[in-house]
Amino acid sequence: MDWNRVEGNWKQIEGKIKAKWGKLTDDDLTAIKGRREQLEGKIQERYGLTKDQARREIEDWYHSTKSHLADQIEAISTFANTQIARAQDRMVKAEDAITRNPLSAVAIAAGLGFLVGAFTRR
Repeated sequence: MDWNRVEGNWKQIEGKIKAKWGKLTDDDLTAIKGRREQLEGKIQERYGLTKDQARREIEDWYHSTKSHLADQIEAISTFANTQIARAQDRMVKAEDAITRNPLSAVAIAAGLGFLVGAFTRR
């Protein structure tokens, strides 16, 4: 796993970063967005480290958690792909049902539109 995967899955990894470097705020993590240089700078700032010290800390953390993170990212990716496949299958089934029964589909859509309108009206 390279740092690009960390950056691409930043939202899932933020918790692990926060657990390691608890002085980083949620605003810090949002601003960092997975960019390694930004993370180094914030760690320097919050912990009073030199650039080399911050870089070494990140490198040590990265290598110690690399395989675990790769497993988590792979699990997330597999789950997402499964959900996408299920959604696509359901979409095909819905399209088929609409094609076979267009009047029923229009009636259901109109009924749902009416209900949404009735419940959201003030």
